[in-house]
Amino acid sequence: MAAFFAFLGPFHTAFAFAGTLIVLCFILTSLYFFAKNVFVFYLAEPLGLTVDFKNLGKWAVVTGATDGIGKAYAFDLARRGCNVILVSRTLEKLEDVAKEIEAKYPKIQTKVIAVDFTEDESVYDKVRHALQDLEIGTLINNVGMGHPYPEYFHKLAGGEEFMLKMIRCNCVSQTLMTRIVLPGMVKRGKGVVVSLSSAAGEYPVPFLAVYSGTKAFNDFLGRSLEQEYRDKGVIFQVVQPFMVATNLSGTRKTNLFILGAQEYARSCLNSVGWFTKTNGHPSHALQNWVGAVVPAFLRSKIMYAGMTSWHKAVVNKLKKKGTYKEE
Repeated sequence: MAAFFAFLGPFHTAFAFAGTLIVLCFILTSLYFFAKNVFVFYLAEPLGLTVDFKNLGKWAVVTGATDGIGKAYAFDLARRGCNVILVSRTLEKLEDVAKEIEAKYPKIQTKVIAVDFTEDESVYDKVRHALQDLEIGTLINNVGMGHPYPEYFHKLAGGEEFMLKMIRCNCVSQTLMTRIVLPGMVKRGKGVVVSLSSAAGEYPVPFLAVYSGTKAFNDFLGRSLEQEYRDKGVIFQVVQPFMVATNLSGTRKTNLFILGAQEYARSCLNSVGWFTKTNGHPSHALQNWVGAVVPAFLRSKIMYAGMTSWHKAVVNKLKKKGTYKEE
C-alpha cells in the first residue's frame, strides 16, 4: 500500500489542481446562472431591456388562448401594446377573452379564430386564410393537451385515437402554425416564435409517455429552428415550465414553485431574446438546475417511484368509483 501511495506522489499536485479547477468551474457557472436569472427576470423589464413586441409586427397570435398560460400570454402581450389574435377551440370562450382584453386595454384590437387542433390538418386552411395579409410579429405556440391521469402506455384511455389527438394538438400545431407565420417574419427580418414545451420534455416521464414525447418534440423543433433562422432576425424560444396553476396541471393553488399563469407568462415574455431555452421563471429554473445536478440513474428512480405512486393512487380511486376501464 505504501508503494502505491508513493507511486501516486508525483500525480498528487495534478489531481489537486484538477479538483480545484472543477470546483471553481462549478462555483462560477452557478454564480453566472443565478446572476443572469436575477437580471433577466427581475431587472430587465424595469430597465427597459426586454423585447419591444409591438414593434415586431402589428399582431401577436396565441394558440390555446382561452385559459391558463395561453390566456395569460395574450393579456400580457396586450399590456405591452400588441393587438392579439386568439386561437382556440370554443368560439364563445374566445369571444369572452377578447372582450376582457379590450375592456382592460381599450386601445388594443383582437381577432378570434375557432379551430380544434386535435383534428386533421384541414383546420390550418382556416387559420391560413384568417391570417393572410396580417402583419404577425409574435407567435405563441401554447396549445396543448395532456393525459387524463398517469397510465401505462398500453392501457391509455382512448387508445390510439387519443394518442393521435395529442400528437396533432401538441406537435402538428406548433409545426404548422410556425410554417404559416414564418415567411412574413423572414421577409420583414424580425419576429418572435415561442414554443411551449414542458419539463416533461427535458426529463422522460413514465406513465405520461406520449405527453413527454410530444414535449421533447417541441423542444427540439424550437431549438433546431433557432439555429436555422438566427441570422434572419427571427427570435425562437423554447419554454419548459414545471408546475403552473392551470386546468392542464390540475391545480389552482400557488406557492413558491407553483406559479399563477399571469405571473408566469409575464416572466416568460421578459426572458425572450435573453434565453433561447428557458424554464420561464427563477423558481422553475432552480428546479431544473437541481434536477440536472442529480445523477441520471437516481433521477430516473425517483421519477419512476413518484409516478408509480401517483398512478396507483388515481387508479384505486377510479376503481372505487367504478369508472376505471381496462384498455
